[in-house]
Amino acid sequence: MGQELNKPNINKKPIDGKTKLFRYGMNEIQGWKKTMDVFTIKENDIGPDKNINIFGLFDGHSGKEISQYLSDNFISELLKNNKFINGEYNQALIGTFKNIDISLRTEEINNKLQIYSKKNKDGQRKKINDIYKTIDNENKLNENDIDNLNTFMDIIDPNNLEGIFIADFIGSSGIIILISDKITYIANAGNSHCIAINKNLGIINDKNVIEQKIYNINEKKRVKIANRIKYGKEKEYNNENEEYLYMRGFGNFQYKNNDLINIEEQEISPVPEICEIPNDNIKYLIICNSGFYEIGNNFSKNIEKNIADYFIKKLKNEQKIISDIIGDYFDDFIPKKDEKIKNFIDYNFSCIIIDFFNN
Repeated sequence: MGQELNKPNINKKPIDGKTKLFRYGMNEIQGWKKTMDVFTIKENDIGPDKNINIFGLFDGHSGKEISQYLSDNFISELLKNNKFINGEYNQALIGTFKNIDISLRTEEINNKLQIYSKKNKDGQRKKINDIYKTIDNENKLNENDIDNLNTFMDIIDPNNLEGIFIADFIGSSGIIILISDKITYIANAGNSHCIAINKNLGIINDKNVIEQKIYNINEKKRVKIANRIKYGKEKEYNNENEEYLYMRGFGNFQYKNNDLINIEEQEISPVPEICEIPNDNIKYLIICNSGFYEIGNNFSKNIEKNIADYFIKKLKNEQKIISDIIGDYFDDFIPKKDEKIKNFIDYNFSCIIIDFFNN
């Protein structure tokens, strides 16, 4: 489809820092994908008592507009949430995920997304071929064009977005790490990952946080029910095996248009799974997007364990800069030979690692 570069962009973007509780590092590369659709956030010592640290990763799907918007606005929306102000962080995270997702389908936010789209795509698109006609006379997506959704934002003219809701066609996963004085909250909606490693250097196995793909039985059950309600039993079989990039996340409202069920029950839900871990039981957190995680398939089927083992070994050297360790991972495992490009052309690669002191 012409969506990859001729050679990978391997320019790294390292960031490192520390707080009274931990040190951290971040790094990313664009890879073969034409755009960098993954955006990370960090904010230290915030909240009413200046005791909250937040890290996040948003991985865009079929476009970068929503992940870009989330990186610019998620923290400010969280800080305004009354549950956050009152220290009810679990509910504050759920509420913020839901509220932001709902807002993506409003005229106000859509106008902002269109500005992102125009800035991102001006000068980058060729003239649209006449064979791609994705908008009918009522400025709505034709049902026959569902197969083109993944490339919709690559063929549409960014200067002619009137009547188009960008969040109908693109989306983003989102994973947020909120660290208070005593508890870490991991909120995940989508196919990004957090591998939590305890003070005994074992993986804290919470599949709700680590995995949210179609083979998760609870996720598959929700989609099956949503399809049955939406299409009726006669079409249930045809839809239950549909492949999804992720089961939870922001945007992609073509999968959230069932008026008979609430927002939590849609085919793709914006509501994150959340786990809470006492800080004194965490040594490392490895937060990464799906591309970074999938590299693990190259060197073992047991992806979580081998990613954990790789970083634990290197992080034991506390003089080593964390962003450099992530950079080593890029160098060691991202293939650079032409014959292996096909497995990674759709991926960006991004990772955040947090190393708790005194654990």
